[in-house]
Parts: sequence; C-alpha cells; structure tokens
Amino acid sequence: MKKAFIIIAIILVVLGSAIFFAAFASAGFDFKNLETSKLQTKTYPVTEDFQNIRIDEDTADIVFALSEDGTCSVECRESEKTTRTVTVENGTLTIISTERIGWKNLFSLSFENESVTVYLPKDAYETLAIETHTGDVDLPEAFHFGSIAITGSTGDVRCAASATDGITIRLSTGDITLSGVSAATIDCAVTTGDIRFESVSCAGDVQVKVSTGRTAIDGLMCQDLHSEGSTGKANFKNVVVNGTLAVERDTGDVGFELCDAGEIRVKTTTGDVTGSLRTGKTFVTKTSTGDVSVPESVAGSRCEITTSTGDIRIRIADGK
Repeated sequence: MKKAFIIIAIILVVLGSAIFFAAFASAGFDFKNLETSKLQTKTYPVTEDFQNIRIDEDTADIVFALSEDGTCSVECRESEKTTRTVTVENGTLTIISTERIGWKNLFSLSFENESVTVYLPKDAYETLAIETHTGDVDLPEAFHFGSIAITGSTGDVRCAASATDGITIRLSTGDITLSGVSAATIDCAVTTGDIRFESVSCAGDVQVKVSTGRTAIDGLMCQDLHSEGSTGKANFKNVVVNGTLAVERDTGDVGFELCDAGEIRVKTTTGDVTGSLRTGKTFVTKTSTGDVSVPESVAGSRCEITTSTGDIRIRIADGK
C-alpha cells in the first residue's frame, strides 16, 4: 500500500510538472505572460481639509509625494481583488484596503506589486499612523509631521521625514532606514532586519532594538542612546550622546568611530568591542577570554565594557 502511494505521488508530480511546462511554453517562457490579474490605476480625489493621516494597508507599497497642482489625491495601482476606501472625517485622512474573498481572486496571479501613492498639497501635518502587513513605506524629506508611528509585518521602511514629537517604527521582518531626520524621541525595533541611521538629530532619547540583524548608525546627536540586539553587528560612527550611550549584544561585534558620550556602557556575550572615541575616559573593562587594550584612564566620564568571549580594543581619536 505504501509503495502504491509513492508511485501515485511520483505520477502526480510528473504530471504537474508537464502541465506547468506546457503552460510556461505557451506563455513564451515569460513569467509575466502567466499573470491572471493585471493591476489597474485608480485615483481617489480628496477635497476636504485634514491634519492627520491614517493608513491601514495589506500588501501595497506606500509612497508619499508633494502634489504639483496643490490638490490632494490617492493614486492606487491595485488588482481586482483589492478595494480601498479613502475618506476624511474629523480632520483625518483615512485609507483602508480590503481584499475580496472568492475563488477567482484566490487563484489570481500577478508579478507586479500593488502601490498607494499619497499626493499631499502641504508639507506639514500633525499625526501620521501607518499599519502595513506586506509592503514598503517611503517617507521623503519634503514632509514634517507632529508624530510618526509605523508598524509592519514584512516590508522595509525608509524615512527622511522629521517629526516635532516622536518617531516610532516597529517591524517584524524588514529594514528600517532613517536619513536626515530630526525628532524629539526615536524608537525603532525590528525582529529580523537591519536598522540604519544617517545624519539623525534627536532632542531626547533614542531606542534601537533588533533581534537578528545589524545596526549601523552614521551621524547621530541625542540625549541618550540605548541599542539592544541578539544576533548581529552594531557599528557607530560620529555618534555624540549628551547622556548615556548603552549597547547590549548577545552575539556580534560592536564598533565605534569618532564617538563620544557622557557615559558609555557596552556589554556583549560573544563579540569584540573596538574603535575610537573622541575624548579620554575612565575605563572599566572585563572579559573572560579575550585581550584588552584601552588608553590610560583619565578623570572624566566613565566607559565600562564587559565581554564574555571577545577582545576589547579602544583608542582615543587624537592617539593618546
């Protein structure tokens, strides 16, 4: 009986492969010709005034752009199985996607990503709240918000827009990139993915957390910085912290280049801690198996580095 099931399974696999090859050949060996669902462009005009924006999106990429004609509109590249509602109520522009259920839509196939482009007539708004499941979010530097809050399951977030209050971005799988932004507070977290900062200014605290992924910060000024991660490297360049710079890693190296802080605390389980600081410190180091090379301590701020398995090699930028 078991042998018969195996034979039947092999026959089904061979038959399925033959059917796929025949369909692929009839499509001229071009995957795009196998599409059963073509995307169409729909534009939703918005005539009411609003100061807040809320988006609840399933699969589309979300893009923001300044309107060239001074009006607001939402342009969607969407399939037949997706509908969107665009409304303004109580000063909030709300965009919600809904997926139709049905056999036709269940087996539809498209190789083009859906997209939602929001054309805004002004460059400043109050709150921006985005919840996305599968799709990227792109916020250009042309915009400024009172606060920014983005949550997502699978997709990348690129943010160059600033916020008067806080920027909060939380992803399950995807990369977070902040470039040229300023905010009162910044809180970024991702389960699997990288977090990158470039030329970021924050009046208050910055929280950066990754489970599996790399943290790379090039150019940051803030009050306090706390970076936490399980697996992945953490690199800090031109980072100046008025208060405490705290870094925790389970597995991964920590690197500094021209960084400084009122107090520095680094703790790793497996990984080296290396690099350069701008000013002298009172060094307190501890490692179970590893070499230690740090400058002679001077009176001033404290730099405490602890590793279980890893070397500690720190120098002061002027060579002292």
